[in-house]
Amino acid sequence: MGRRWLLVVLLLTLPVNVHASETDTKQVWNDIAANALEFGKQENFDRAKTMLDEFSNAFPGDQSSELSTTELRVILNTHDRALKAVTAMDKAVDQRIQSLTEFRLAVDALVAEDQPMWKQTDDQILPLITEMSTAIQHGDVDVYNASKDRFIGTYSVIRPAMAIDLSPETQQRLDSHIAFIERYGSDRNSELSGQLQTMKDDFKQAYHPSSSEESSLLWLIVSIGGIIISTLIYVTYRKYRGEKEGLKRKQAD
Repeated sequence: MGRRWLLVVLLLTLPVNVHASETDTKQVWNDIAANALEFGKQENFDRAKTMLDEFSNAFPGDQSSELSTTELRVILNTHDRALKAVTAMDKAVDQRIQSLTEFRLAVDALVAEDQPMWKQTDDQILPLITEMSTAIQHGDVDVYNASKDRFIGTYSVIRPAMAIDLSPETQQRLDSHIAFIERYGSDRNSELSGQLQTMKDDFKQAYHPSSSEESSLLWLIVSIGGIIISTLIYVTYRKYRGEKEGLKRKQAD
């Protein structure tokens, strides 16, 4: 009896311990990325490099099978860019910090379960789109180009983190907007104005998914669950009925 209870306890605690181990591992990644960025802000790039080297040893570790191809690719690419930036003596300080920030946001997006840090940049991205739209309406090319450059620069920093959290379709849609405004100048005012408005709507949706989409997803989950439950009930009923009829035939014999 004692051994049986011990087995039950082990079965109950094992999943919790595994989950805790996964959480601890991911938290190590997050802490290292945070420290690397902090050292970069202090312009202590030697220490930042040490943190990035430490990350190389810790990632992905025993969690490799838990990560998607996209997650692995994004983290490894941002880590590589950050490492090159901190060791590039001819690169400006702000550019080096930008690469570390990009890496930091990507790791956070991988680790965060609720509110990733990149979603807190809506107050930077959305006003820049508004600035661009206003500049187009007033025909102010210089203001438009300045706002566009800041917007693209900011987007390039948060894009890897977004690629981890957003669906490929959403990410491709956002990228198509960027390609459009990079390709076409401010001389095509009417077409550009419409594109900017659509882009702003899509970015708003990325930052704050609508309740209608969440409701649709919930409805889909409930519908699928209902089908599965109905099928199980039907199969159970048929089995019960078959067993009952079999019992009647035996009694009749």
